[in-house]
Amino acid sequence: GQRACNGGRSEALVRGIGTGRSVRRNGKGAVSVASAAEKMLPRVWAARPLLRSSSLGPLTAARLPACHANAPSGRRFPTSAAAVTAEGAENVEDEHEIMFYSMRHAATVTLKEMHQFGAQANNKRALILAAQFLHEELPIRLARRVRELKKLPYGLGDTKSITQVRKMYEKSFFEIRRHAKPITPDLEANFTKLMDNMMVEHNNVQATIAAGLQELDRGRTDMGETGQQRLPFDFGQFLDRFYLSRVGMRVLVGQHIMLHHPQEGFIGIIQSECQPAFVCGHAIEDAQAICKLSYGVAPHVRLEGNIDMKLPYIPEHLHYMFFELLKNSMRAVVERAKEKYPEKELRMGDLPPVVVVFAEGAEDATIKISDKGGGIPRSGMNRLWTYSFTTAGNTSEKIERLKDEKAKPVMAGFAHGLPLSRIHARAFGGDIQVMSMQGYGTDVYIHLSKMGDVEVAVP
Repeated sequence: GQRACNGGRSEALVRGIGTGRSVRRNGKGAVSVASAAEKMLPRVWAARPLLRSSSLGPLTAARLPACHANAPSGRRFPTSAAAVTAEGAENVEDEHEIMFYSMRHAATVTLKEMHQFGAQANNKRALILAAQFLHEELPIRLARRVRELKKLPYGLGDTKSITQVRKMYEKSFFEIRRHAKPITPDLEANFTKLMDNMMVEHNNVQATIAAGLQELDRGRTDMGETGQQRLPFDFGQFLDRFYLSRVGMRVLVGQHIMLHHPQEGFIGIIQSECQPAFVCGHAIEDAQAICKLSYGVAPHVRLEGNIDMKLPYIPEHLHYMFFELLKNSMRAVVERAKEKYPEKELRMGDLPPVVVVFAEGAEDATIKISDKGGGIPRSGMNRLWTYSFTTAGNTSEKIERLKDEKAKPVMAGFAHGLPLSRIHARAFGGDIQVMSMQGYGTDVYIHLSKMGDVEVAVP
């Protein structure tokens, strides 16, 4: 019943990491970990013969598929443990290298495969195999994003913020490409440090992208353009691809890093028995804290339904979704109460509670977040998932407030929380849906795939 490698696909297309084969056991019944790990990864290399030589080797036209016959010849990069410092594409050869990798297709990985492989990654050989996969997979994903950032229309790609993100991705691309293939424990450890640093450097990408959209918006406003003329192109599809790829890369890298720091009940960043209600409790505390700082009061949140349900999942993703959605609900409830009682000093008892209901089905786990915050107009529902729509005021003012360390924390208004929450849900086969009644309130449904075997192709 497990999936096998699809050998009929071209060498550039790979359908995932794991083969799904059973793990051999020795005569004493112990699992052969190294052989299990080697079973789960080699089909990536088998389907990509171009990448089997050390650090790619020379990419001659004779070795390239027909569609890449005119791609640039590659370079042999250092084989020492020290990575070469890179600041982005510096010449035409660098640009051609990025173009070549952007033409390749990223592998797809399921949560179930990551969980199964991580369970075997308790020896150095398995960690080396995982590092080798990242060494060959991440440049493809980074290159594809660089190419998309450069091709953005209407001047978005030329804004200061977007250029900063593109240079950051180029820098990471060349740092990985110029790092020796991790074939020894020392090289693997050094490569893992490189991945850790890359994660930290990319932490602020979301805020930088939001700032880039505002730069474009201000620039076109200065030229006298208004309404739809200001943003004649919907950047939603690009941003969906960009953020889905970002989530995918951070999951792969985070999983590898955390396999070096095992925690009880976790396999990497995946919690084997994640309890959504428990994660929701932490998100409630965080959302109430920021709501009280912004408004002086926060509504009570009541948990109902199957609060004991558990499933293998990434708690960090759940927390992000709960936190963003609960912030929206709390803000709507408080602002509606302030409009209704403008002279009254509100307390928690004056606010209707936000209700979170947990349900478990055969395929999905579903969580509903309900509030009585007045709902969303039907005219705004079509724009609900865009990265430029918010009901919380001016986005550029919120970005400027972030620069002031003494300012109060920003409750909402970046227009990224809801669409990014849906990206996190869809990354592993889930989804988010919104139903609203203007004049009453809003229900948000979070669907999570229980099976963990839904394959999501990262573009």
